[in-house]
Amino acid sequence: MDAQQMLEEFLGSSHGQSAMADLQAQGHSPEAAAQYLAHATEAAHAHVQEQGSGLLGAHPGRNFLAAFASGLVKGDGLWGSMKDGLEGVLGGRVAEAIATKAGVDGGTASGISAALTPYLTSFLQNKLAS
Repeated sequence: MDAQQMLEEFLGSSHGQSAMADLQAQGHSPEAAAQYLAHATEAAHAHVQEQGSGLLGAHPGRNFLAAFASGLVKGDGLWGSMKDGLEGVLGGRVAEAIATKAGVDGGTASGISAALTPYLTSFLQNKLAS
């Protein structure tokens, strides 16, 4: 699947629609929200392609470890913490892509990423499992 096809499927899914609604609830225009979702999906697609062995790949990096540790401290348990780690890895990529491509500051990009990454992660988990 190419990045454009993934974007179309994500936007057409309940995950994508919820992400769009959350971004608009934060005060982003529909056009800006669509732009952020496009950049996020492109970053997620690139991440999955680079890993070759799923969402985490062979070297999940410091974002995974930081989010994993945070999940353990919050009491999410092992599996919940692994999900937190996965979202940390992808969330970092998404925030960077939004900041770079949409031209927003890092804090704003992090907020946008925090709002949409859980939806994108869930969508990808469903997609890769099927």
